[in-house]
Amino acid sequence: MKMRKLFAGIAAAATLLGGMALGAASAQADDAATTPLLQVNNAQEDHTYTPYRFATFENAGNGTVEVSTVEAWKDAVTAAADTANGNDSIPAEYKNNPAAYVATFNAEQIREFATELAKTNPLPTADGAGLTVTAEQAGTAQPVAVSGEGWYLVTDTFTKSGETTATTGTPAVVATTVNGLTDLTIVADKVTGQGNITTVGQFNAKNENPLTPPAKTAKVGNVDVNGKTVNVGDTVDFTVSAAVPASAGNYDVYPFTITDTASKGLKVAETNTFKVQVDGRDVDSSLYTVTQTGSAAVGTTTTITFASAKSLAGKTIVVSYTGTVTKDALTDLGGSVNNKAMITTNGGASGEGTTESKTYGFQFKKIGVDNDANALAGAQFVIKKKDGKFLKQDTESKAWSSVDDQTNATVFTSGADGLVQFKGLAAGDYTVRETNAPNGYAQNFKVIFDVSIAENGTVTFKQDLLHQVTLPTDDQIATVKNVKSITQLPLTGAAGTTLFIVVALLLAGAGVIVVVKSRQRMH
Repeated sequence: MKMRKLFAGIAAAATLLGGMALGAASAQADDAATTPLLQVNNAQEDHTYTPYRFATFENAGNGTVEVSTVEAWKDAVTAAADTANGNDSIPAEYKNNPAAYVATFNAEQIREFATELAKTNPLPTADGAGLTVTAEQAGTAQPVAVSGEGWYLVTDTFTKSGETTATTGTPAVVATTVNGLTDLTIVADKVTGQGNITTVGQFNAKNENPLTPPAKTAKVGNVDVNGKTVNVGDTVDFTVSAAVPASAGNYDVYPFTITDTASKGLKVAETNTFKVQVDGRDVDSSLYTVTQTGSAAVGTTTTITFASAKSLAGKTIVVSYTGTVTKDALTDLGGSVNNKAMITTNGGASGEGTTESKTYGFQFKKIGVDNDANALAGAQFVIKKKDGKFLKQDTESKAWSSVDDQTNATVFTSGADGLVQFKGLAAGDYTVRETNAPNGYAQNFKVIFDVSIAENGTVTFKQDLLHQVTLPTDDQIATVKNVKSITQLPLTGAAGTTLFIVVALLLAGAGVIVVVKSRQRMH
């Protein structure tokens, strides 16, 4: 029975633990002396891999391969094929060559066929002594000696520590290369751990697929802050979700490590506060250890180490912890914090799962109008959020917190350069209120203005009612004026209208004072 380029099942017929593993063929003419026909990746110490050829391959020319069932295996292949195909009868044209019929199976049927074929008792003669893996060979790719090209059942036997009876592992069905054919294609079975196979004649011991990078989340309360902004002082709730491969259950011991690296500017909680859960329940603490190095000033690395995650095979481990954003995150007015996690097993390391949050700020310069925008020191300001809460900043940590009234808010004072800076803020809308003008300047015309910080860090100053704020252009910063008298305020437009209202209020206030004083004199 001939087929074109090993189509269908045979093009995906290298299976281990019930899964396929067959990759595109490499040229055999030049590499025949060095390329093994059959190879096991991630070989396991003290395991013996024994090959049984149940079908032969022959390049029949014109891109076709002839598959012939080995005579001693006909009954076993027929029985296993019947079971894998739901006990349907083998079509008449395949009666004398059941292996060719198996080549038409889909992935699920191939997996079932591998399991059933290994149950043959007794097994026909093995195709060589097989490979018993030494300690030096463990975890590496090792050739399994075979007599020629074909389709092989490979059994896996080993003796567990402390036992005298050999244990039979899950078998593999592996198709070798075919001499002269270099363009074979496959459908690799990721479900059963063979998704990274790229070359025919190879299979993975223990189904070690490339590890899936862990998923990470970052929230402040119920707000997702991954890719968004935070305040210095915010406590961020982090999670790391790391999937343990189903193949972990096939190992005697399956070490599994989650490494979480926080950038500087994150004060990560103590290790005894970390939660390690599966399906919403705490994992037995005897299965893992949590260690930590570093600090918020330089960055923190936390490692969750499972000596063996075999009992958690196919599960997702969720690690939860908190981190507080610190002043170490600040660079100039802004900054950022990030957090990366990866998984390491005996099969290698995963990619990284990452979260990142930014923090921003803004500044302005306090000036007078009587001397060409000279810098003014001594002007005092407070800041409040859109929700009406005033902000307080800890002097040492620079952490922000909300207070209900202005008297408890932090007062920011302009220096000799006139600058006033607010650092480490999340995106949002803020109002800046001047509470005290510098000496020699009018206390009746203290400025109030709004500032918005966008999620991308863009800062927008909004004009105040009396036009004392000069909006920034190009690389300039906003300026905020102080005046000594009412005559220095603008008198046109909306500012002029506002000024008349202010003057009226001032005069009304003055009138009340006069009346009060007059009454005092009458008595």
